[in-house]
Amino acid sequence: MYNQIQLGNFNKLAKAYRQSRPGYSKDIFNLLKYILFSNNKKIKSLDLGSGTGIFTKEIAKFSHKVIGVELSKGMIANAYKIKNIKYLNSSADNVILEEKFDLFSSASCFHWFDNSKIAKLVNNNLKKNGFYIICYNTRKISKNLFLKKVEKKIINLNKKFKSRVSSGQSNFVKKKILDFSKKSKLSGPIYFEFMHCENFSKKRYFTVWESSNEFRNKLGQKNYKVFMEWLDINFPKKGIEAEYINKCWLFQKLK
Repeated sequence: MYNQIQLGNFNKLAKAYRQSRPGYSKDIFNLLKYILFSNNKKIKSLDLGSGTGIFTKEIAKFSHKVIGVELSKGMIANAYKIKNIKYLNSSADNVILEEKFDLFSSASCFHWFDNSKIAKLVNNNLKKNGFYIICYNTRKISKNLFLKKVEKKIINLNKKFKSRVSSGQSNFVKKKILDFSKKSKLSGPIYFEFMHCENFSKKRYFTVWESSNEFRNKLGQKNYKVFMEWLDINFPKKGIEAEYINKCWLFQKLK
């Protein structure tokens, strides 16, 4: 039932990713729209690691043109197709661009990138006074008893998860963003958070776990099957409401 998943390969997970992954707080996009439209009416945006376009489609609402850069062909095949969005099948580290943009963005994927290469890309292709926003969508489980049980079950299956934290909350990401700040010489970052909630039916919740590349790879196929069978028995009949923290770092190119 569950295919073996290769770390970093999202092709087999793309459909599940599109169907189940949570979005981001509308406040992020309202803020970006406000700061960008203060001096420009035709915004050109670039979304690095665009995946199925969950973040991309939101910035397309206030952008004249958006390019989504995505390494996985499967992700692009399952991405939101909107008139002013064009997807490029390339890694963010090696993409070749012939124009400059008002906005760069990376949503829940910056940890995959090479800082030196992205710093060079930003300096070459972000317009003066343009912005680069890095976002992570982190689940908050402290107020949800079922989600606490889920974490306990995961740890019981694999002790490596005892110190499990999402990418957006990890020290690795924080240090990586600090290192990028030094290499890019952009102004900032300004750090801010927004909250939002999403409702999950049993089907959607199961599909989220099916789309989780790093989790499935680390847990292992045997334990993953056990975990999904446990979820099938224990998932609340009324579904769950999950709370998310959107952690954001905003840079600006002033030179």
